Amino acid sequence: MPKRFTEVTSSQAAKTLARRFVPLADSLRDLLTKFGLRSYKVTIVRVEWSGGKRGRGTPVVLSERIILPTPKISNFDALTELVQPIGLEELGSVELSQISGTFTEEDLRGTSKEGDAIPQNQEFYYEVEFFPHDGPSQKRRFFPRSAPTYAPGGLQWRIRLEKANEDRNRNGDVE
Repeated sequence: MPKRFTEVTSSQAAKTLARRFVPLADSLRDLLTKFGLRSYKVTIVRVEWSGGKRGRGTPVVLSERIILPTPKISNFDALTELVQPIGLEELGSVELSQISGTFTEEDLRGTSKEGDAIPQNQEFYYEVEFFPHDGPSQKRRFFPRSAPTYAPGGLQWRIRLEKANEDRNRNGDVE
C-alpha cells in the first residue's frame, strides 16, 4: 500500500522549503530598518539578583541579545500613560511580530534549551529602545504576556508583551 500522507518529524521540519527561505525573509525585513522605518532596537535581557530571589539584592545584567533583523512592533499606541505623583507610567501591551525564524521558542521564552524554567534569582524581559531624531533614547521594559507562536507561512515568530512598571536607566543600569 503506498504512503499517502507525510508525517513530519522535528528533523524534517528543519529542512523544509519554508525553513530554507527564512534567511531571505530576514534580509527583506532588514531593509525596513535600513530605510529608517524601524528606528528602534528590541533586546532580550537576562538579569541575576545577588540576594537569591528576583528583586532581592543587587541586580547584574547577565546577557543582552538584540533581536535581528528588527521585528515589527504593533499596537504601540495602545500603551496608556497614567499620571502619577512621581511622573508618567505606561500601561498596556504590544505585539512583536516578524521575529526571525532563526530564534527558538526557548530563546523567546527565556528558558534553557531543555525547557527548564527561569531560575528564581534571575529575571528575563524584553527591552524596546527608540532612537528619536531630536533627543536621547528611552528604554522600555516588557514581559512576555503570551507564549511565542511560530507562523510557518510568514516565516516568523509572534509574541505579546506587557509593559513593566519600571524601565532600565538610559545608561543600562538596572534598578
